[in-house]
Amino acid sequence: MEKEKEKETEKSTKLGKYKPKRQFLNFVTGLKGKIRLLSTEAFIKGEKFSMMLEGAKFKVTILDEGTIDFEEVDTNLSNPDMIQRFIDDIDSTEVTGYVQKFVVSNLEFFDEEGKNCYLEVEHKKPIDKMFSIFEEKSEISTSGLSILDALFQDTEDTKQEEVSKPKKEKKSQKKESKKFLEEAFEKMNQEKIKELKERIEVKESEIFKNRIELDRSESKDVKLKDELKVLNSRLKSLMPKEESNGYNFFVSQLNKTGIELDESLKKVVSQISPVLNLKEDAVLDMLTGGFYTITLEKKDGTTKIDKDALNTLTSIDIDATFESVSENQFNYRGKLTWHQIVDSLICKGFEQDSDFDKKCGSNSYESKDENEQ
Repeated sequence: MEKEKEKETEKSTKLGKYKPKRQFLNFVTGLKGKIRLLSTEAFIKGEKFSMMLEGAKFKVTILDEGTIDFEEVDTNLSNPDMIQRFIDDIDSTEVTGYVQKFVVSNLEFFDEEGKNCYLEVEHKKPIDKMFSIFEEKSEISTSGLSILDALFQDTEDTKQEEVSKPKKEKKSQKKESKKFLEEAFEKMNQEKIKELKERIEVKESEIFKNRIELDRSESKDVKLKDELKVLNSRLKSLMPKEESNGYNFFVSQLNKTGIELDESLKKVVSQISPVLNLKEDAVLDMLTGGFYTITLEKKDGTTKIDKDALNTLTSIDIDATFESVSENQFNYRGKLTWHQIVDSLICKGFEQDSDFDKKCGSNSYESKDENEQ
C-alpha cells in the first residue's frame, strides 16, 4: 500500500525544465472590487527580452517544487541558453506591490484572452530575512533565547527581569545580544552586496548585448537606405511625374553656416560627440554644411500645409533632416543638390510658379546649382 501511495505522489508531481532562484507563485490579474484572478500559465512577448525576438511569443507554466516550463510558441528563434538568461533577468528584476501581492516590476504577461497579468514571486522583507537568520542559529543556548525575550518583551516584563536578575548578568546579556544582532545584520548586508553584484553583472551584460544589436541595426539601416535610393532612382526613370497636388514650391539658394572646418573644430567635436552620444561626422556636417530652405504654398494662397503634403516633402530624402522654420517653410539638410531637390519635388506633384518665386525673393527663375552660388 505504501509503495502505491508513493507512485501516486510521483505521478501527481509535475516538474518543469527550469528552476528560478526565487519561486514563481502565480500570474495575477487585478479586477475591480479588489478581486484577484490567479493562474499558473501566461504568455510574454519576445521583444520584452530582446528586439531580435520581435514577433516571438513564450509560454510560461508554473509547476511543482519551484520549477517552471518556459517554451517558445509558433516560432524557433531562441535556444535553452537564451531562455535561461531570460529567467535570470526576471529573477534579478525588483518587485513591486500589486493588489496586495509582490510581483515582478514593469514586466507584463498576458493570458490566453490577451488580458494583462503580472508574475507574483516569493519575496522576503528585510525583517523576515533577519528572523530567518535567527532561526538558523539552532545552537543558541537557553540563555541566548532569554536574551531575545528580553529584547522583544513589553515594558512590564522588562522591569520584572531587572528585579529578578543581578546587574552583572544583565550587562553580559546586553553584550551578547548586541554581538548577535551585529552578526545577523552583517550577514544580511553580505547577502545584499552579493545580490547587488549579481544584478550589476546582469545589467552590464544587457548593455553589452544592446550595443551589439544597435551596431547591427545601424549597419542594416545604412544598407537598406542605399538599396532604397537605388530603387527610387530606377522607379523615377520609368514613371512620369505625378499629377499636381495643388502646391507651389520654392527652393532657396544654398545657405552657409559661416563656420569653417579646421583642425581645432575637429578636435572639439571629437571630444564632445561621444559625451553627447552623437556621430562625429553628423555634428561636423551640421556645423559646417549648408542647407536649403523649401517654401510651400497652396495655389489658393493658403500657407497651412496638410499632413499628406508634409509626408510627400520628407519622402524625397528619408536620410535627410527637415527642420520646420515657419508654418510653410522647412530647412533641408541632406546630400541632394539644388537640382535634385527641385526635380524630386516636381516628380512628387509640386509645381513651380513664377509669381510665387518672386514672392519668395527669387532674383531669377532659372535653376542654380550651389557651385554657381
